[in-house]
Amino acid sequence: MKFRIAAMLAGLLAISAAGVTLARTQTSQAPPDDVLVTAHIPHDYTPYEKLILKNVSQFHKNFNAREFEKNGELVADNLRVNSLGTTVVGRAAFVSRIGRFVGPFPDVKIDDQIILVDGNSAVTRFTITGTQKGDLQTPEGVIPATGKTIHVDGIELFTFDKEGKLTDLVTTENLAQLIQQLKATN
Repeated sequence: MKFRIAAMLAGLLAISAAGVTLARTQTSQAPPDDVLVTAHIPHDYTPYEKLILKNVSQFHKNFNAREFEKNGELVADNLRVNSLGTTVVGRAAFVSRIGRFVGPFPDVKIDDQIILVDGNSAVTRFTITGTQKGDLQTPEGVIPATGKTIHVDGIELFTFDKEGKLTDLVTTENLAQLIQQLKATN
């Protein structure tokens, strides 16, 4: 299963890096040049995988509705998050952190582009859009409000327990893309 998740994540990274919705599947036996995979074709999900898909789908819906506390109901007490190298442990810390973009980007929205589920793991590729109306703290320092709109790519890798509660989350957004858009001179 770890190989399949790694392959899914590698595929999502390739799609994200290319900025396109088409990807060639890499296998030990290369497909003919005229064969292109245009969309993910899911296998028949087990009832457990359907629960995982439902829960993964709900995270960004709750975020967009500004119902951050509802995401707390979807995670285990001992949740561990790695978000752009910052470690967050526990439900309360997670719920507190997820709203951090709303101040600088009051209209921020996260849209899932694709979600793949395999057993107790899921991967999602998403985009973040919004308009910077407040100051944003970055590793390079504070970027004062610019009034500029952003469109940023991100990927998350989820792991769930047997009850369908999130136990581990690795999330990354393209921070360089965000900073470039905010600092661009138009």
